[in-house]
Amino acid sequence: MSVDLTFLGTASAQPSPTRNHSSLALRCDGEIWLFDCGEATQHQLINLNNDPTLFVPDPLPLTPSNVNPSPPRLSKLTRIFLTHLHGDHCFGLPGLLCTVGATVRASDVDFCEAPIHIYGPSGTKDYVRSVLSFTMSRIGRRFVVHELVFPNCQVSVSTTAHADEVEQIDHQFQTVSGVESTDEEVSNLFWNVVSSNPGGTGGFSRFTVMAAPIKHTVPSVGYYLCESSLPGKLRAELATPILLRNKLALGLKNPMVLLQKLKNGERLEMPDGSVLLPEDYMEPSRRGRRLLVVGDTSDALSSALVKLVVERGLKDAAEFGTIANDFLVDLVIHEATNSCLKSDLQTGATEQTVEEQTVNHGHSTPRMAAEFAKRVRARKLVLNHFSSRYKGDGSAASLEVMEEVRQLAVAVFGSNVVCARDFMNIRV
Repeated sequence: MSVDLTFLGTASAQPSPTRNHSSLALRCDGEIWLFDCGEATQHQLINLNNDPTLFVPDPLPLTPSNVNPSPPRLSKLTRIFLTHLHGDHCFGLPGLLCTVGATVRASDVDFCEAPIHIYGPSGTKDYVRSVLSFTMSRIGRRFVVHELVFPNCQVSVSTTAHADEVEQIDHQFQTVSGVESTDEEVSNLFWNVVSSNPGGTGGFSRFTVMAAPIKHTVPSVGYYLCESSLPGKLRAELATPILLRNKLALGLKNPMVLLQKLKNGERLEMPDGSVLLPEDYMEPSRRGRRLLVVGDTSDALSSALVKLVVERGLKDAAEFGTIANDFLVDLVIHEATNSCLKSDLQTGATEQTVEEQTVNHGHSTPRMAAEFAKRVRARKLVLNHFSSRYKGDGSAASLEVMEEVRQLAVAVFGSNVVCARDFMNIRV
């Protein structure tokens, strides 16, 4: 089951000629989940589908592949996760919703009938309803808005449901296992957002999504995605000789078709008396993939995301065995809005003053992102959400600046750090 993500926008605050507003598309077997939807997100998707050569390869791939990625398709969009309601993360949502209904083929019944699910902090429902209502817009598909209710924040109650909306109960916060917490102690709070479907096949059916508040100037969240355990690989070389010697007695032109039954957990009895048990021909199950998508924040380290990752890591250790240096997360995507570069030092700035200014605006530096990724024992860190000072094109001058930014995180986290660019594709 292939999983990859494409950055559709990597800018902070203001877009630039080389960076669009924030958005990334996560794809699993064709199905698309969108994280944030800044202005012109749908235009980025249109551009990429029109010209796949815009793809930017991952300079440090986790899983090398010779296959060129295909553009994510808007018609396969099923869920949208907003980290917060600052405009650079959500101004593209109304337009995208108005387009998405027209992109689904009538023959694709599953997508025509299934609503689009939208997740975001308190106020998301009012925002979506108001924009669609005042512009008298219909989207051609049903949608559901799930608010992640923050402590001491009211849910959206000032607007009525949209004509295309399916109303559902909002998500109430919980506390991390074994931790007593008051409403004010958001560092222990989280939401169960999406539950995996054990009986599901394909797409994101095997993924669970949790969210937790992270410190910013407005309510903001980070999302933690966990895939269910993956079945072990079939050791076909052990079963093949038994199947071949029973070929005539089985009456099958190709007895290899029975390998799928073995992979599905079925016991096979051969005409010669041999019995093939799945556990004898399957490698042990493997831990599923783990991803963290962190929204705008000046302090992700104090959030419940860290506790959730450690808690899941203990469960993984019990199921798959304890490995002291094992990674708990495969990929962390973390903002790194501002950096203290050589050019800043020449003007009298210091790393401390740049970080203080960045934190005062609710954001992070590469060092802060690296500290978080190191704490959750990530395998790879992707820096995102850059100031317009840092160009995102492939020119030598721009790449030199971004390498300087990257090295600030490498000094803390290690070499497996990438600075995102628009249309960069990363396999997980």
